[in-house]
Amino acid sequence: MEANSFAVLIVGLIIFAIVIGIYVLQGIFLTKFNKLVNGNGTPLAWIPICNIYLLGKLTVNKLVGWILVGCILITGKFTITINGVKNVYTILPKNITSFISLLSNLAILGLFIYGIIKYSNLKKDNLNKQSNKNKINNQNNTDKDSN
Repeated sequence: MEANSFAVLIVGLIIFAIVIGIYVLQGIFLTKFNKLVNGNGTPLAWIPICNIYLLGKLTVNKLVGWILVGCILITGKFTITINGVKNVYTILPKNITSFISLLSNLAILGLFIYGIIKYSNLKKDNLNKQSNKNKINNQNNTDKDSN
């Protein structure tokens, strides 16, 4: 019995470490992505639910960010305990809540993949612009030196 409890504890700690690792990598990515798009980092990348809004805003637009946040909020469960009686409520019926939750999670995953692609393309474009700017500056300097 103790070996099973220990195994469950170890698996739980591994899963917890993976979740924390993914959350930190997501925060770093969104901070760098916002810095590339808007010129500065943002604390929104580290705040739950706000980071989903930021992802939608950076990849598509603000409306998509708000839609994702709305999907998260309307698919949540609200628990109220009165006199020891626990009641769980949802805004939408259970089958619709599950469907919308699945769709929003797939959309978030898709936006992360799209965001990574968009980030790498923007980074590549910035490097090309910087390279071209350096070539122009070098050419101008050599022209000045020859005169």
